[in-house]
Amino acid sequence: MTTPISKYRTLIADDEQPARDRLKKLLAEHADQIELIGEAVNGLECLELIDRLKPDLVFLDIQMPGLNGFEVLQQTSHTPVVIFCTAYDEFALQAFETNSIDYIVKPIKAERIQKSIEKLDSLKRHSDKQELLRIIESYISQTPKKEITSIPVKLGDRMLFVRIEDVSYFSAEEKYVTIFTKDGKTYLCDFPLKSLGEKLGDGFLRIHRSLLVNVSRIKEINKHFNSCFIIKIDDVAQTKLQSGRGYYEQVKRLMEI
Repeated sequence: MTTPISKYRTLIADDEQPARDRLKKLLAEHADQIELIGEAVNGLECLELIDRLKPDLVFLDIQMPGLNGFEVLQQTSHTPVVIFCTAYDEFALQAFETNSIDYIVKPIKAERIQKSIEKLDSLKRHSDKQELLRIIESYISQTPKKEITSIPVKLGDRMLFVRIEDVSYFSAEEKYVTIFTKDGKTYLCDFPLKSLGEKLGDGFLRIHRSLLVNVSRIKEINKHFNSCFIIKIDDVAQTKLQSGRGYYEQVKRLMEI
């Protein structure tokens, strides 16, 4: 039999400051059981804090910039008890109806926090990472994706958010991806090019195995030899990029020729 934890070392992860503040206020009323050890404002920071601080419990927003709740848990080496916080209604959350998982629908209410606190021992006993991932994946497939408006990048001890509209293109070299902005600035990014392409959708075009371009910043496309194109970017440097032969059809469709 598992001994209940007297005090749960707890992490809050939500990209909205008012939501974090409200949750902290409500959890303060349960200080005999909850010890708040940190808060994260995006998925990347949440992943880092979970593996570094190893909390017993995480109140986790499902849709966050950088990584969503599913991607965070998929990549953690430490598996805490998770209580999901979401703005979606209960009809969309049927996948969560299990004894081994809990969720709170926003706006968060004191009585719902109380109910989750009472379930903690049961959640701890039945915690299973693979089951968690299966349920979250099922949930995410039912819900609309949150539009990504910025990319988080680490600059020393701080996190900077680069607006998607300011990105000219992404360039991959070995295991590193660099963000190039319209004003000539560059930032190292923690996401692989394939993942960025999937997250950003039709607004970005893969023109080379190492290049992902913001379609709205393409100024000119010229045919080149060997089924390649020269793509001129509307940025401060008027950058010219060469597409790869294997991406001929993608660029051709963009040109509608």
